[in-house]
Amino acid sequence: MPAKKNCIKKNRKIREHIGVSVVIVAFLYMLIHTHFCESIRIAEALTAEEEAALYREQIVLEAEEMENFKATAYCVTGITKSGAPVAPGHVAADPRIIPLGSMIYVESPLMSGLYQVTDTGRLIKGKIIDIFIPSYRRSIEFGRRDVKVKVLRYGYEDKNLK
Repeated sequence: MPAKKNCIKKNRKIREHIGVSVVIVAFLYMLIHTHFCESIRIAEALTAEEEAALYREQIVLEAEEMENFKATAYCVTGITKSGAPVAPGHVAADPRIIPLGSMIYVESPLMSGLYQVTDTGRLIKGKIIDIFIPSYRRSIEFGRRDVKVKVLRYGYEDKNLK
């Protein structure tokens, strides 16, 4: 009988070692899998950043097509004329100049980038845009300044706004 008990103890220890080994292998698999997925995500992000850089270069090369506008910043939240909530990346413009839904590129020392026209304003007439900046302090710092605007894609025209 003592040999049988020793055998049972050895089997139990072997099973414990196997169990620990399985846990370690599973952990390593998860670690490698996570690392692999992160590497792919980072590679895709770099590709998107490179595309954006190329796009910006193309826009800068076409700078002569950019128009002079006045820009102000606003930080008031709410619902835009297009029905979407106000968010960074949104601007308000005169719909007779730049229709709602248009995608524009704004070149400015502080706020260069791509924006979507989602709002209009009673005081926005002509070549003026309002850029949404969530911070009150940064909106005040932005003030009113000259910017260059290029319409990349025109949105829809609302017949009721004319």
